[in-house]
Amino acid sequence: MSENFLLKKDIKDIRISFFERGFAIPVDKQEKLSAHLSCGRLAHGEKRTIKFILDGKYFDATLRSVGFNRKKFPNHSEMWQINWKIDDAISKKVTEIFSKSYLDCSEDGEYFVIYSTAKQDIFYFEPIFNREIFIPKISELALENLLELPILTDEAEKLIAKSNLMKIRKMTLSLGEDLKKNYKFRCQICGCSVGEFYGVNLAECHHITPFSESLNSQAKCNIVEKYTSAGVL
Repeated sequence: MSENFLLKKDIKDIRISFFERGFAIPVDKQEKLSAHLSCGRLAHGEKRTIKFILDGKYFDATLRSVGFNRKKFPNHSEMWQINWKIDDAISKKVTEIFSKSYLDCSEDGEYFVIYSTAKQDIFYFEPIFNREIFIPKISELALENLLELPILTDEAEKLIAKSNLMKIRKMTLSLGEDLKKNYKFRCQICGCSVGEFYGVNLAECHHITPFSESLNSQAKCNIVEKYTSAGVL
């Protein structure tokens, strides 16, 4: 189902809010998601009901475009979220599936992947746990039956089950958390606070120099010092 891949979210990164309220859709994934919506792209502030196939069952969720004040934030990108309430069936299901992460949010390598399906407004939710090799719980044939798609009748065609080997880089969460507190949840470069608009402490940490170039995640590495002395910060 790699051609249907939409996005991946790490449970450890999104924390307790995922279980109780849902998760955000990255800006660079919005257009790809729109292609699988029956009414196309969301209007600013619009809400729609979509469905997830999870553990062989259908679950309702709300796809929402956050209706922030465009006059106050004219250059801000559209913010999309998948929302549910804590007592919704899907909230209870993801809490059950990721029960250990829900209790302590300390498990590495636990995440989920969202795929599109052959039907618009219906998406496949795949939980992935702390292991490098995994086999999806639901086969492609079973998914076709669930969506009531035509069964293959061409004898020359066949469905093949494959296992994927994945390489995961583990990060030290405390580094990012310390930086957020040191800079009071503001951008280290421009000083802006994204969370002020919502009345929460919200910040996202990135490498100043991409990790692929520096191979160093230390907060006080030579790469950061070089950029500081050049007047970038």
